[in-house]
Amino acid sequence: MKQSNKGHVPVLVSKGGEDMERIWVSIKVIHHPKIVEFLEQSAKEYGYQQGLLRIICDVDDFKDILTNIS
Repeated sequence: MKQSNKGHVPVLVSKGGEDMERIWVSIKVIHHPKIVEFLEQSAKEYGYQQGLLRIICDVDDFKDILTNIS
């Protein structure tokens, strides 16, 4: 696993669960309503698990969202 980036958390992102990409998300935006919505959706899909956070979303769309809320 890559060394952590200070002030960021790794999130696995994929639409449909395959070929997940690890994206480092700033802790400043992890509580943003859109990110919370994604995390709640993932909890419904995957349940609450230990390990990396997972988000069900197209990777490029998620990156655009991060750019817009950062």
